[in-house]
Amino acid sequence: MHAVMTNLAQDHARLTRVLDLLQGLLDRFHEGVEPDFELMQEMVEYIGTYADIVHHPTEDIIFRRVLEKGAGQHDVFDVLMRQHAGLSAVSKRFSKSLEGILNEEVLLREDVEANGRELVATMRAHLQLEDAEAFPIALQYLDDDDWVAIEAEAPVAEDPLFGTPDPVRFRALYRCLYEQAHSPESSE
Repeated sequence: MHAVMTNLAQDHARLTRVLDLLQGLLDRFHEGVEPDFELMQEMVEYIGTYADIVHHPTEDIIFRRVLEKGAGQHDVFDVLMRQHAGLSAVSKRFSKSLEGILNEEVLLREDVEANGRELVATMRAHLQLEDAEAFPIALQYLDDDDWVAIEAEAPVAEDPLFGTPDPVRFRALYRCLYEQAHSPESSE
């Protein structure tokens, strides 16, 4: 597999870990427990920021190139490219809810939870569609020259959470993921 696809697969695995954590926090919120809203806000910022700057633009380059090569599954790629713009809106809606909580605004718990669940469900469905349908088609239709051209055009930036972690940005999220990975239960 080409390095670009390896990186995207790695991104999907990392996003899935973050979505799992977020879903767990939403479950606690649903049960009436006050989760770490700062941590949730960092998760949403990470999902949106890295995805909008690097991940989705790279995928869009791949998807356009596959379409230029004549892949017959236009609908899948059209849907995914439209979803990239829509995911940003869903992410911003939940982020606004979390900012409201952090700023002590009065919000309905059900609305905050619904916004969070919408983000998790939408992201999971999007990742699944890419993994199950779009990526296999891309691997089938694109050749080495295509991958070299895609790599040259794709934005380059280190993952701000899983690369060299910034000591200030995503501090709570990094700590939570680190503790989860190094807890005694994770080695069972």
